[in-house]
Amino acid sequence: MNKKLSPANIVILAAGAVMLIASFLSFYELSILGHGVSFTAWSGADGFGIFGVATVVVLCGVVMAAQVGVDTFAAGVDIPDKPLGLTWDQVHLALGFQATFMMIAFLIRSNGPLDFGIGFWLMLLSSIALLVGAIMRTNEAGSKPRAV
Repeated sequence: MNKKLSPANIVILAAGAVMLIASFLSFYELSILGHGVSFTAWSGADGFGIFGVATVVVLCGVVMAAQVGVDTFAAGVDIPDKPLGLTWDQVHLALGFQATFMMIAFLIRSNGPLDFGIGFWLMLLSSIALLVGAIMRTNEAGSKPRAV
């Protein structure tokens, strides 16, 4: 039986999808003498070393969206209620905070000759949306009546 998506879960699914798509767009751009080059979140050694760091942000969004998607749409799939002793709301808060914190760190650090591309801006907005969705999810869980 499929569950109904809550507003918080809709935000997380949408933000996770946008995060994944944006990761393939230009994260950094470099223009020298009219010639431009761009680097995505998946760029390797030529991407100014952002591959390992920027992909963590993407993975946070993908894990959050995947958990919501599997929990909502996958009939017959049983996922644990408390992975590593945490509730899924706690996991979502941790991953949403991590993604937002890392994107803000990219925003405030010195880029040298690099400019931010559209992929960066979409990933920043998506990370904030993931955190907002996680907070909304926690508030929804807190407002549900508890069985005694």
